[in-house]
Amino acid sequence: MSNKESKSLSILDYIILFFAVIGSGGVITSVILAGWEYEYSFLLGGMAILLASSYFVYKTIDKVSSDKQKSGALWLSYVIAMFMYTLVNTFQPLKDLEEDSISTRFQFLRGSTTKSEKEGDTGRIEYIAYQPPAKARKDINIIGITTESLERLQGTWPLPWKYYSNIIETFKDTNNILMFDIFFVDYKPGQTEEMVEALKKNRNVLFDYPMETSSESKEAVLNLEKRIDVLRRFKFENVTDEEDFISWVKFPQPPIEPIGELSSGLGFANVKKDESGLNRKMPLVAKVRNSGKDRETEYFPSIDLLIVCQYLGIDVRRDVEVNMGKYVKLSNIPKKIVKEFNRKTLKMEEHDIMASPNEKREIVIPIDYEGQMEINFVGGRYSFKQNEIFEVTNDWDSDLLASNQIDNQIFLVAMYYATGRGASKDTHLSPFGDMSGIEHHAHTINTILNQDFMASVPNWAIFLIYIGLGLMIGFLQPRVKTHWGFAIMITQLLLYGLIALYIFQEFNLITVLPSVTIEQIVVFIAIIGFRILTEEENVKYIRQTFSKFVSKDVVDELLKHPDNLALGGSKREITIFFSDVRGFTTISEALGPEDLVKLLNEYLSAMTDLIIEYKGTIDKYMGDAIMAFWGAPVPLEDHAYYACVAALAQLEHLKVLQKIWAERNVPVIDIGIGLNSGPAVVGNMGSSHRMEYTCMGDTINLGSRLEGSNKMYGTNVIISEYTYEKVKDRVVARELDLVRVKGKTQPVRIYELLGITSPEDMEKMKRPLQRAAS
Repeated sequence: MSNKESKSLSILDYIILFFAVIGSGGVITSVILAGWEYEYSFLLGGMAILLASSYFVYKTIDKVSSDKQKSGALWLSYVIAMFMYTLVNTFQPLKDLEEDSISTRFQFLRGSTTKSEKEGDTGRIEYIAYQPPAKARKDINIIGITTESLERLQGTWPLPWKYYSNIIETFKDTNNILMFDIFFVDYKPGQTEEMVEALKKNRNVLFDYPMETSSESKEAVLNLEKRIDVLRRFKFENVTDEEDFISWVKFPQPPIEPIGELSSGLGFANVKKDESGLNRKMPLVAKVRNSGKDRETEYFPSIDLLIVCQYLGIDVRRDVEVNMGKYVKLSNIPKKIVKEFNRKTLKMEEHDIMASPNEKREIVIPIDYEGQMEINFVGGRYSFKQNEIFEVTNDWDSDLLASNQIDNQIFLVAMYYATGRGASKDTHLSPFGDMSGIEHHAHTINTILNQDFMASVPNWAIFLIYIGLGLMIGFLQPRVKTHWGFAIMITQLLLYGLIALYIFQEFNLITVLPSVTIEQIVVFIAIIGFRILTEEENVKYIRQTFSKFVSKDVVDELLKHPDNLALGGSKREITIFFSDVRGFTTISEALGPEDLVKLLNEYLSAMTDLIIEYKGTIDKYMGDAIMAFWGAPVPLEDHAYYACVAALAQLEHLKVLQKIWAERNVPVIDIGIGLNSGPAVVGNMGSSHRMEYTCMGDTINLGSRLEGSNKMYGTNVIISEYTYEKVKDRVVARELDLVRVKGKTQPVRIYELLGITSPEDMEKMKRPLQRAAS
């Protein structure tokens, strides 16, 4: 709590600050250049330098700061905010925590119950109550290969291709899009011919295939180059890849040529999961290095993007622009009106094929540097209408489709939660738990056609969130009491949480949440700890500074109310005390140095103890003289009366000492005391190298002159009229004179203090001498 003057910084201080700036610069560089090859090197290196220099920077800041708690708390919150930003980008458990929180937001705000089932007495499902989410498109349908379908078709996985041929022929005279999420990568005599015949009748069928992530099996694939030549009919032609990002695939394994040549689209179906196994993104673009005929890099579309292009009526080569790391742009979308039957109103409704039409007739899909789009899951399992493959194969025909007005819809044929009979598991972890692979694709298609894209808050904005919220607590916490600081922190947490949920729901914007919560709690606790440590330092300073000059009661009071110890001095109403030994020169000549020091120590110790016992503050010793005051650093209502009682107590105790000295043949000491009351400036004064708690002003000057006047009037204690007015009803005093003091235009009346009207106050007001521990 000392009043520190600004100190000039040394060369070492500037070097430390330079390193802190370098460390901060490293972190900020990684923020600005997110995705850069050396991003994490700058992030970790900068953070390490910042942490290593943080304590020394604090000590440097402390030299020039007028408030250690406020400046220290800001610096502490800044370092913690930088550290938390670094941690959330490099520490996998914290990354996983953020991903879990995103899943929680999906579950809480999107809902997950979309289908309920009821079992009959036989154990079979009697009916399914389908309750699709509001944003789930009605024109996306799943034809599912379930366990029940495998049993009904009396087959095992993989099913004979004749069932797929039947479905293709069923849809031959419709405008519906049919996609098989089944890999036709093996030649099957007889079955291949069935598929070819069906595809000749229906050229509106798409197939997917796997992008291989290892080159080990490349040589084992039959006719791979011919298949890829067929696949190149659907590759992207307009691609910008400025950063030349690393490819995560090695080569495509398209369907066999007879099927590929007759398809209306071939797209890869890979789901690229993150490190935790969770899938929230779907790759729309796959980059295959050195795959072209001239060893050039080629870019291929996903099956989901091809379905969207076919649905919108655009060509993937002519009308699609890819900018890796930024977007996929679908252009030249025709103004097409789609008719849809509303089952609630039982009427046909018309709407633009684009969910949000615009003048440019284009859709811009945000993608990352791996070509992935964030999926806006509109619900959990069973968000899209599903039919069993055995129903479609056995019961559907073109007349049924026409009578039910099933047109301009998308049908996805795929494995659908089948178990047993050799079925391969095709589920991936989603924000709603395990979800079939085809539902991941359906949600992707739904996201693009609804033009309802998810986005994450930019890296620089996330950085500013950490810094801003951390500094906000660092700024407010030292300025309020702890319980108010806690309330502010909780309010800030709640507000930020609500804002994060709101922008997620309304704007599909994902921002960091749990790590920011952790950051704010850590900053709050750290500042509490820092406050405790700095307050301990203040306690130590107060005790060390005042325990030698004031009573323990005064020190304890200062610790309760440290604001009473003004920084830089403040104006107080006090009573000043001056005392001096009469004839000190004669005494010093009569004694040797050792005896003189012993005599003075006995005298000064006794007089000092009395001043402290009566709540006085020792200002300084000037040889044999004592300067003290009452009313500071802790305000004292009866400061004038306490000073008078202390002065009289000193005279009484001096008589006891005089008898002892007389018995030792030591010269007898007599003293003179001057008391004056009035305003004075009290506080820490001096320089940055040496300070002392003292007072100054006309009140002090008058007190000093009154002490010297005792010689003229032959008295021991003289008080001014200002002191007398405060104690006249409680002391015995006689008027001495009306004197003119240098610097004053009006004369001052002075009195000799003789006693007090209530002698019992001498003991009642006295506090047992117990110096504060230093």
